[in-house]
Amino acid sequence: MSNNGIIIAKNLQKNNSPKNNQASKKNNTRPKNSKKVVAKEQQNNSKQVVQKINNVNKAKSQQNKSKKLAKIRITPLGGVEEVAKNMYMVEIGDEIYVLDAGLMFPETEMIGIDAVIPDISYLVRNKQKIKGIFLSNGHVSSMGAVPYIIDKLKCPVYGSKLTIDLLKNHLKQLSIKRRIKFYYVKDNNKYDFNNASVTFFKTTYSMPDSLGICIETSQGNIVYTGEFKFDQSVSKEYKSDIVKISTLGQKGVLALLSDSSNANVKGYNVPENEAAEQIDNAFYQANKRIIVTCYASNFLTISHIVRAALAQNRKILLLGQAIEASINTARNMNYLQIEDSNLISIGELKNYPQNEVCILSSGDQGEPIEAMKNIAEKKVNGIQIESGDTIMVAATPSPNMEVMLFQTLNLLVKLGANVVTASKRLHAASHATKEELKMMLNMLMPKHFIPVQGEFRNLRKHAEIAAETGVVAENIHILSKGTTLEISGSKSKTLQNNIPVGNVLVDGRGIGDVEDSVLKDRKLLSNDGIFVASYAISKKEKTLVGKPVIQTKGFVYVKKSMELIKEAEEKVIEYLENNPIKSIRECAAVKAEIRSMLSSLLYDNTKRKPIIIINFSLV
Repeated sequence: MSNNGIIIAKNLQKNNSPKNNQASKKNNTRPKNSKKVVAKEQQNNSKQVVQKINNVNKAKSQQNKSKKLAKIRITPLGGVEEVAKNMYMVEIGDEIYVLDAGLMFPETEMIGIDAVIPDISYLVRNKQKIKGIFLSNGHVSSMGAVPYIIDKLKCPVYGSKLTIDLLKNHLKQLSIKRRIKFYYVKDNNKYDFNNASVTFFKTTYSMPDSLGICIETSQGNIVYTGEFKFDQSVSKEYKSDIVKISTLGQKGVLALLSDSSNANVKGYNVPENEAAEQIDNAFYQANKRIIVTCYASNFLTISHIVRAALAQNRKILLLGQAIEASINTARNMNYLQIEDSNLISIGELKNYPQNEVCILSSGDQGEPIEAMKNIAEKKVNGIQIESGDTIMVAATPSPNMEVMLFQTLNLLVKLGANVVTASKRLHAASHATKEELKMMLNMLMPKHFIPVQGEFRNLRKHAEIAAETGVVAENIHILSKGTTLEISGSKSKTLQNNIPVGNVLVDGRGIGDVEDSVLKDRKLLSNDGIFVASYAISKKEKTLVGKPVIQTKGFVYVKKSMELIKEAEEKVIEYLENNPIKSIRECAAVKAEIRSMLSSLLYDNTKRKPIIIINFSLV
């Protein structure tokens, strides 16, 4: 107002220059009251300008008021009470911001399942409100679900160049072609939306270009750390921006969502330079081949392994699509220095002495344990474990992969391999420990705290750490999937089970079409096999035609169980003779009775419960 008022006043000032006085005399042909008319016109114009300014200010005031009144809702859709599958939804008024969209590797009993992803039913119903998916890093735990959900959400995806390039690799490996609007983010970028702005800050993780995310709202900043740790020994491209993090804290943090994966681990992480030394020692002690398995996205560990291999003049074989794609991406961005001449194929292995070879492996989706299991079980053509091979597991398995790891290690030792596991000093953890979590909390000083990314014990421990740093107990919220923290001004409340969520199972290209009952059947099939009884019924007589045919798979060895199979045939015949079918409509009920009868017979004789299928045909 004051600036506009000054401008208007200057326009009304009389100019007393000589030239203008002469011009004034020449043009002095106006009526006597012309000055009054001009003054009145200028006064009216001034009033109109002032009115316009008032209207603009009023509109801005109303807009700011609506922003202040907009409720903030924070809901985990994944990544709590579990490891991986990170996805957190932030609703600000009528806008939705999605933080990460990760997957989780299936548990051992999830037979035939490739991945587990978050339930996005709520997001699909409200997809018009979604401003974007904002990714913190390129690990599948943070971005692995994007290929499976983006077609339904049709929203832009924001991430650093490395993160987006790794996501594109993931899409290519899955042969998924989607038109996705990608935004390559730098840590100094800012994206403005109606109700909020989104900014970023650099964090230390197992890969460069990892970012924390800040959603700036009229009520305060909502900060998501992503997966992080603090380590001053790493190179520049990996280092956290501590100054920027501290500045966010000084501005005020309304709510903090922070990585809890290692909350139960005391002290600080082992520095990466110490882990690198231990890898060097393991290479130095190896006399034959070295076979290393790690996460395809763990660039820090991969860089240590590559450097150690090249120092011993070992050629490197990349085993697995995911690790090959990751390393090619890292090379293209100059994050990893390795010449083509140092890489070999499986066919070239035989051309080199065993002490000049290093095999670097990872699973198709970057999971290391399954990759080593396949090698141990001779499922990889051209590679077999030999006595004296050094096997290095440079990864900490997720809890649902631990059983597979121990089974694989036992098999490797039986085959004569020297096994080096991911001890605390061989493999530096990628997640902040207790003292590092305290450091993040002390820098950001949040009003509300939400521990994420971890099992319940991790979340609980992180909540205790937050209380130690001064966060008020009533503002510490351990949220389960689908439970919402609602913040409105100085008030907050928790909405239990606000959004129905579950696990969505990916089976090949099928997404969400595998029910628990199907998994149960698969488990039964893998453990106890299948038992099929087929028979024919006469349409006219409604009686059995011929003998039932019994077939089994994975249940019993037929030649040694002929008596049991014969008894099963006789039971079917006896039942049908004693219970003649009066109507075709009764066939379904008859099938159920025969299935129940055979189930009891088979369990009594074998203590096993195969899947029983009853087939009948009308002739």
